[in-house]
Amino acid sequence: MIAVPDRTTPPPVSDFSRLVMPPLRHITLGNGLPLHVIDQASQEVCCLTCVWRGGLAEAPSRTVAQLMLNLLREGTRGHTGEIIADRLEFNGARLMTSVDSHYSVVKLYMLNSKAADVVPLLPELFLEPVFPDTAFNTWQEKLARNFEISAEKVEFQASWAGNRLMMGEDHPLARVMTASDIRALSADDVKQWHARSFIPAVDDAGDSSLSLYLSGCVTPALVKMIDDTLGKMPVVKSVLQPLEIVPFVASPGVKKHIDVQDAMQSAVRMYMPGLSRSHPDYIKLRLLTVALGGYFGSRLMSNIREDKGYTYGIGSYLLGYPEGSILGISSSTDNAFVEPLIDEAVRELDRLSSGDFTDDEMSRLRRYAMSTLASSLDSTFEIMDYHIDSKIAFLPEDYFERQVDETMSLTSDELVRVAREHLSVGDLTVVVAGGK
Repeated sequence: MIAVPDRTTPPPVSDFSRLVMPPLRHITLGNGLPLHVIDQASQEVCCLTCVWRGGLAEAPSRTVAQLMLNLLREGTRGHTGEIIADRLEFNGARLMTSVDSHYSVVKLYMLNSKAADVVPLLPELFLEPVFPDTAFNTWQEKLARNFEISAEKVEFQASWAGNRLMMGEDHPLARVMTASDIRALSADDVKQWHARSFIPAVDDAGDSSLSLYLSGCVTPALVKMIDDTLGKMPVVKSVLQPLEIVPFVASPGVKKHIDVQDAMQSAVRMYMPGLSRSHPDYIKLRLLTVALGGYFGSRLMSNIREDKGYTYGIGSYLLGYPEGSILGISSSTDNAFVEPLIDEAVRELDRLSSGDFTDDEMSRLRRYAMSTLASSLDSTFEIMDYHIDSKIAFLPEDYFERQVDETMSLTSDELVRVAREHLSVGDLTVVVAGGK
């Protein structure tokens, strides 16, 4: 007889045991480049991630950095873009690129059995791209048109205005290129940035301009093949180019409205300067931000979405950079509800200092934060992504463990103390883009 499950009683909810981030194994290739490895996969697939020094802040412009990465696969001295695309597709590989504040990333997913067919493409892409005119013109126009479409959106206008107010009008990370600026670029601009940023180099301390990360099913044969390809690239022994880390200069307490004609709704962005990641209260402030608006049951969502119905979604976040940090609240709403939404958000910010955190809210907050940390351990690729993100975001080595400790020991008294010491509604900068 088949047992009928009891659907009237919810399953028990258990707290997480202590989470531990697995460490990386470190290998030095023949040319001195570092290869960081984690092997925890049962299936014969792997991912090789190449992280280059130099990103949005160091490049002449955001678009030049993006264009260069997009064009790497469009042809080398040895292969046309069509051949490169065919080889990747035929072998079931996927090549992805991205650019961050201070690093540029090339990520290659592949089958172990096909790695020897695709990994040798990487030295060519890095050292011998030809940046063909036809591909350059195509990507340039695509980026220009994407900008034109994005620039019409109220969310884009509010966010960019907020970046300039919180980082500084001329800050490298707050620069904006118009569609005309993008179309004015030349292939030489891209070539010059490539020549400056994609130079494999190692300094006397062992730091390098290129760091490699290999995750998945990592075999000795796979490591040897990577050493025989990327480990044979010529490497310069020299001082590394310094990163362009310029401290933020925020404009607290500013109210700015960007009038967008015919906009049916408004984008609302609210900001205040946050704590440095080196501050002992940084993680607690991050958890406080989660309680405010970091998940579906947060205070902002419960009040402004569920109770008042002013918006479909509202959230808060704490962004940490080596230049500084920014606490933000983001939402979109009907033009008629802009001021009521702002008033309620300010009320919720003030309420964080009141000490009215319930045991149920604290339990939900801790479980959500621990679930987010646990998701970083879901697979070998997620584990490696955490380590890569740690480098890109300049996180301390023990940051994961500190997050676990702070979350498991979190109390309402500590949240209230952090709110009273580090949140000031008077410093709140508000940007609204939309109709009136």
